[in-house]
Amino acid sequence: MLNFKSGIGSIFFLLIYIVAVWTIDKWGLIFAGLLALIVAVIIVKKKWAKNGFSLLAFILPLSMNINIGELNLMLPSEWLIGVLAIVLFWDLLIEKNYKLITNQPLPGLWVISFVLPLFMSSMIETSFKFSLLNALFVFVFFYGVLRFGSGELSRWLKLYFLAFSLVILWGGYQFIKYDFNPVTINGIFKPFYYSNTFVGAVAAILSGLSLGKARIDKNYYLLSLMAFIIVVFSESRAALISIGIMIITYFLCWLPIKARLAMPLILIVVSIIFGSEKIREAFTYDKIESHDPNANVFEEVLSVTNIQTDISNLERLNRWTSAIKMFQDRPHWGFGPGTYQFTYIPFQEASLINRLSVRNPDNIPKGSGGSSHSEILLQLSENGWPSTILFLIMFIIWMYRSYSSTGEMQIQTLPFFLGLITYAFHMNVNNFLNQPSFAFLFWSFGAAIICPELISKKNHK
Repeated sequence: MLNFKSGIGSIFFLLIYIVAVWTIDKWGLIFAGLLALIVAVIIVKKKWAKNGFSLLAFILPLSMNINIGELNLMLPSEWLIGVLAIVLFWDLLIEKNYKLITNQPLPGLWVISFVLPLFMSSMIETSFKFSLLNALFVFVFFYGVLRFGSGELSRWLKLYFLAFSLVILWGGYQFIKYDFNPVTINGIFKPFYYSNTFVGAVAAILSGLSLGKARIDKNYYLLSLMAFIIVVFSESRAALISIGIMIITYFLCWLPIKARLAMPLILIVVSIIFGSEKIREAFTYDKIESHDPNANVFEEVLSVTNIQTDISNLERLNRWTSAIKMFQDRPHWGFGPGTYQFTYIPFQEASLINRLSVRNPDNIPKGSGGSSHSEILLQLSENGWPSTILFLIMFIIWMYRSYSSTGEMQIQTLPFFLGLITYAFHMNVNNFLNQPSFAFLFWSFGAAIICPELISKKNHK
C-alpha cells in the first residue's frame, strides 16, 4: 500500500510541478524539481529522513548563492530543504501525524499570516518567493526537527559546527591572503557567508549553545571559547554585545526562580535610574568610529552609540526610520513579504541620508546593501502588525519556558535558550532569518525548547 501511495503521490506532485513550471519555461527549475521528487521518493522508501537532515546540517554553512533561471538559491542546501519538505509532507499524509502541527500551531500561524500581505503586495512574485522560503524553513527546520530530531539534533548541530569551522578556516586563509587588511573583513567569508556580521551572529548562537552544554560536559567550554574567538575575529559589534548579554543571563539562570524572574527588571530599573545620563552623554559625544583600523575590540563595541560621525550607525537609523514610516503607511498588511529593499527608498529621512544610503536600487554604494537591519521592523514594514505580534508571542513563550524552567528541563533547554538569547538582542540591529544557515539554528533551537525530549540524557554530550 505504501509503495502504491508513494507512486501515485509522486506522479501527482510531478504533474503539478511540470504544469506550473512549463508555462514559464525555466528548464533549470524543472530539472531541479524532478530530481528533488526522485530523491524524496528514495528517502521515503529507504527511511533515510534522519540521514537527509544530517547531510543538510553539514552542507548549510558550505552552500553558495547560485543563479538558476532568474532565481537565486543557496545551493545545495535550499534544494535539499525542498527535498526534505516533500519527505515531511508525505510522512504527514501517510502517518496522519497532524498533531505535529496542531500541538505547536504558532510557527504555522506565523506563516499563514503572510497570506494577506502577499496578496496586498505590489510585487507579487517577490512576495510569493519570500513567503514560500519562510514557509519551507518553518516546515523543515521546526516541524521537521520535531518529527525526526529525537536523539539526533545534538549530532546535527555538531555537524553544523564542524562545517562552520571550515568556513572560518577559509575566512582566515582569505584574511592572510589580503595581508590582514581590516577593510577586507566584511568579505573574507564569501561565497559561504555574505558578511562578517552574519558570521558573528552564528558564532554567538553557537557559543551560547556550547556554554549551556558545558553544564554537563566540561569539554564544551572549549567549544564555547572557540566560538567566542570567532565572534571577536568577525569584528561584529552586535555579536560581541549579544555575547555579553548571554553571559549575564547564564549567571542569572543559577538563581532561585523568583530571584531569576525579578532580577532582569531590577537591572533595567537600576540602569535607567543611575545610567540614563551616561547613556545620553554616550549618544551625544561619542566619536569612536567602528571602522577605525586602530580601534580595539572594546572601542569598537563603544562605537555603537556614535550616531554623529559613524556612517554605519547613521545608515542603520536611516533604515529603521524608513521601516517605521512604511509601517505607519500600511500598518495592517505592510508592503509585502520580501519587498523592503525595493520599497523603502522613498521613505528615507533626508537628514539621515549618507554616503551608504541607497538612492537607486540598481546602483548600490559600495559597503551598503542589506535590508532593514531589524527583524522586528522588517516584519512590521513588510507584513504589518499581525505577523509581528505572532512572532513576538512565539519567541517570548520560548524564552519564558526555558528561563523559568528548573531541574532536568532547565538542563535540557539551557543550551538552546542561551543560543537564542544572543539573537534576542541581535534581531534588533540585524536580520538573518531569511538565510537558511541561520534559520536552521533559530527554528531548531525553538523546537528543542518546546520539546526538550528531542535531547535525551544520553545525548547531552
